[in-house]
Amino acid sequence: MTLLRCPLPLDPGGCGDDCHILSSRVYLVKSPNRDRPQYWLFKLQEKENGEVVLHSLFLRRNSSAYGCLYPSLSLDLLNCQIFELAQEHVACYSEWSELFECISKSEERIGFMGLNKENNEYMILGKLSFNGLAMFRSVDKRWTELEIVYDSFFEGIVPFKGKFYAIDRTGKTTVVEPTLEVNTFQRSRPCDKTRKRWLVMSGDKLILVEMCTKSRYDFHIPKIREKKIWFEISELNEERNDWDQVEDMDGRVLFLEHYCTFSCLATEIPGFRANSIIFMDLWGVSNSYEHESILVYEFDEQEVRSLRDKPEYIELFPSPPGWVISNG
Repeated sequence: MTLLRCPLPLDPGGCGDDCHILSSRVYLVKSPNRDRPQYWLFKLQEKENGEVVLHSLFLRRNSSAYGCLYPSLSLDLLNCQIFELAQEHVACYSEWSELFECISKSEERIGFMGLNKENNEYMILGKLSFNGLAMFRSVDKRWTELEIVYDSFFEGIVPFKGKFYAIDRTGKTTVVEPTLEVNTFQRSRPCDKTRKRWLVMSGDKLILVEMCTKSRYDFHIPKIREKKIWFEISELNEERNDWDQVEDMDGRVLFLEHYCTFSCLATEIPGFRANSIIFMDLWGVSNSYEHESILVYEFDEQEVRSLRDKPEYIELFPSPPGWVISNG
């Protein structure tokens, strides 16, 4: 696979022209055991040097960086069923820090839209080193800043039906056409309890996921069980340019990573409960090498639990199970 490059304008330190896209794919593997099928979720990422590394879903670590976690191994995938659930694209670049007078490496979320099967013609939407959103089109080989005032932080950027949708921390949604035409809208019934937002493709729908608490103090309580968190789900209404709140997720499970969001039907993985959300620890109070760092919210129970409290989910994360490792 050819590395996708999207050089940024040089910053005061002469950095940015090394900007490129790291691409990953999320897979679900089903074991060949028909009597008691087993499942495993994992991510493969192609690095800048062409090396393919195994990533832990929800934890920003990989096999090359943490050899003790993922030693060199062979995966016996020939006898398993494999399903691709999602693709992740992250922009990586160098930038100069005036404060510390040094060069640092940055990773930023982007919206990525492939225009052909090979993905060698593409469009990217992101903030990166710009003051606001900017679009890179491979045919032009340059970035174009969008002329609109933005909030400084975007919580979600996704492609949907040939357009980009981005939402900022004020709840404003920005719609960007491939022609660079821009429209914005605020939901007609905003929630003043929202602390964080995600945009997720769910089947043929685009949905907005909002994490809510009664007060900001509740959001920052260290103990997970005491946070009193709940989630609200809304579907995009393209005709009205609005978000319509819904009561369930059509029997799906949502996965909310930092750079990647996706969904699957609960029936695809026995043991999963419909209308549940799996997300990473946002507060950094859990041990990142343990199951406590992956959290589960079920709408029926209206509470947050760690993965350790859900034994039926533990085999899915994060280390390779024995049945998928080749003896060869």
